[in-house]
Amino acid sequence: MHYFDIHAAPEPRVGALKTSKTSETYKSLKSDLLNGHFAPGAQMRIDAISKSLDVSVGAVREALSRLTSDGIVQNVPQKGFVVAPVSPDDLKDLTSVRIDIENRCLDLAIRKGDLAWEGRILSSYHRLSKTKLETDRKQHTYNPDWTAVHDEFHDSLIAACGSRWLLKLRDIMYIQAERYRRMAAPYVVERRNVDAEHKAIMEATLDRNSTLARKLLARHLETTAEIVLKCGFLVGDPVDQQPQKRGRPRVDDRQAR
Repeated sequence: MHYFDIHAAPEPRVGALKTSKTSETYKSLKSDLLNGHFAPGAQMRIDAISKSLDVSVGAVREALSRLTSDGIVQNVPQKGFVVAPVSPDDLKDLTSVRIDIENRCLDLAIRKGDLAWEGRILSSYHRLSKTKLETDRKQHTYNPDWTAVHDEFHDSLIAACGSRWLLKLRDIMYIQAERYRRMAAPYVVERRNVDAEHKAIMEATLDRNSTLARKLLARHLETTAEIVLKCGFLVGDPVDQQPQKRGRPRVDDRQAR
């Protein structure tokens, strides 16, 4: 007689469940913050978030700590966790430093990249060019698949860089720039052929033309920042300190990307 089933799956460990909940909470809050569901300067009320996401206060606190490391959230004395502020000067400074770091990563990747790296770039660009930005033209909602392959394309360009610290710094600035880009979407009226920009960057990179690739990438990032600044939403009265209503902003497949 068998007193236990040797094929039975082991019970999940408490620590593993806690880590999973924290990771899920982090991803959910990060997505909401990048998509502008919380206004810059708004206080991140841990109890309210805990109830909204149906997770523990501890999971929310740990997730907010991770988001603080990303620079999306700040831990302010006497106030707790608040959404990081935005401003024209911050975007200009961010873009300038980001171009320096991202171009260093790209130059190293072009020097060190192998055939597998080239294949990853080709594959990610192909998926990006074939993926629609919007899922519903009436509602102008973001297509999360496009966002994912857009991130993958830019990641693939510098994947062979080989410098852990450069890539870490680059990732922090990428997240910050992505936040500005998504916040600007409802205000953008200027059009651009972003697919042509991506294709030109890809071709110069695969041709191992570092000078041209870095020039094109810098212009690509500068154009996005210029479009965001022209929207005007960063200038004027401080953003209301209450979380914004949920919902995706209006976008266009040739807008600031």
